[in-house]
Amino acid sequence: MAFTNSGFPEIRAIFLAQFHPDQGPIVRMSVPEDAVDVGENAYTDTGATNRSSELRDTGAMGGIVSSNNNFAHEPEVVELIKRTTARGGPSLVDSSKIDFNSIQTLIIPKLTLFERLITVNTGRFKVMCYPVAIEGNYARNMFIFNMCFAFDISADTKCYGPVVKRVGSLLKELEVTGRLLSDVAGTRALLTMMRQLVNKLNDHGEYQIELDLKGLSQPMASTGISIKLFPYYENPATIEAFHVPVKLVDFDVARRKSAQTVYQQHASNDIMWDLVLDKVAEGIDNVNHVRRIARQAQIPEPTVVLALQHLDYYGCIALVDIFQFSNVYEAQARVKDVMRNGWLQRECHAYVTRDGQAGTVSLERLIQLYATVRQRRTVAEWIVDNCIDVERFDVRRFIVFGVLHGMLRRVHCFPVLCASVENADKEPSRRGSNSASGSGDEEPLKLEPRVVAMLDGTHHLDEICVAENKDAAVMRGLLDSYGGIEYVHL
Repeated sequence: MAFTNSGFPEIRAIFLAQFHPDQGPIVRMSVPEDAVDVGENAYTDTGATNRSSELRDTGAMGGIVSSNNNFAHEPEVVELIKRTTARGGPSLVDSSKIDFNSIQTLIIPKLTLFERLITVNTGRFKVMCYPVAIEGNYARNMFIFNMCFAFDISADTKCYGPVVKRVGSLLKELEVTGRLLSDVAGTRALLTMMRQLVNKLNDHGEYQIELDLKGLSQPMASTGISIKLFPYYENPATIEAFHVPVKLVDFDVARRKSAQTVYQQHASNDIMWDLVLDKVAEGIDNVNHVRRIARQAQIPEPTVVLALQHLDYYGCIALVDIFQFSNVYEAQARVKDVMRNGWLQRECHAYVTRDGQAGTVSLERLIQLYATVRQRRTVAEWIVDNCIDVERFDVRRFIVFGVLHGMLRRVHCFPVLCASVENADKEPSRRGSNSASGSGDEEPLKLEPRVVAMLDGTHHLDEICVAENKDAAVMRGLLDSYGGIEYVHL
């Protein structure tokens, strides 16, 4: 996958597709010129008539250009996969070009896909587009076009979604006000815009141009277009009360850097974050879970979750499970990354050893230890099996580092109530401590209804412990005393 100088995926080509009243879907122009393989256009006058009728039959003649789209409840992004190989034989299309004939029905689609972001995978390319239809005084009473952006098939094009949509909307506005696309006089301005779009976005990640609209029925002789690419961030992860936030950056440095960005000068010592962020940041020590942070900061838990989602969104923290020596982990295939990545080895060694002491644990030993982590062995048992010197080796950091880099996975314990409460009531020996003492006079142990409701196999032990504010060993003892509990490790 190729990247531009600005760090965004490289645009391989841009092409303008139109619905021709006689020929059907065509490629009017492209940059580079030979980027699209149109082959032999199979559309005739009859084909175009059928296609136009199909659009009318599906309601494409009305409501498409209205801002109040009747299909607003449908998703704006549609991802489709189109194969270039025809049935019964190999593809005859040049693999270095975009096969337009194989995707033309998706580039000029039906009504439900108009004014939606569409991603089509074809051959070696990923094509993003935003089809537009304008009703008016045109042949067949409608003008349909689609400005398409092509990337490598493996490119992550999420950051280009707003750009593709904005270009389609701008072209629609320019067509409505000045016939930029339908008038032959606008061809030169269009081609100039397409060339500069490719060059400017690839080189600088932004685009600004004054379009020369002389000769068109525009209210102005020129118009300016400004487009800028921005990084795409995934929506914040769902944060639960039992999650433990782990710092990925130095909050003191991040606080001052953000202040310098806002004020464009050296930040003074009294520059502060939002009060909630400051309070929450004080409680993040890579050990406290979310509910404990909320209690220590005396802030409502939903507010703390919002603050942590903000930090997670910008990559300041990561979320792991509560570390306990009774936890069970298993090694993942990514353990091999430590063997190949020198930077990861150094980071792991510095993070795991106490105070970064050199010579305490060799890199070979670290790799070996990650490989020995397996299911059905708790962390405490693993320490004994491998003779770990906990005075010089930070086990918690070792586990957290492995989880953060995908080398270890937590195996959660899910308690499941197998026997019904009614059956358990009939067997007091299974419900209380009287089974151990041999006395039948003691009251049978009863769990709160909310705890019993969580014993359905969908809540793991960490979640139940945090909800009840109890230690894992204490909670497990209560569940064992209650009886009828099976533990599933997943």
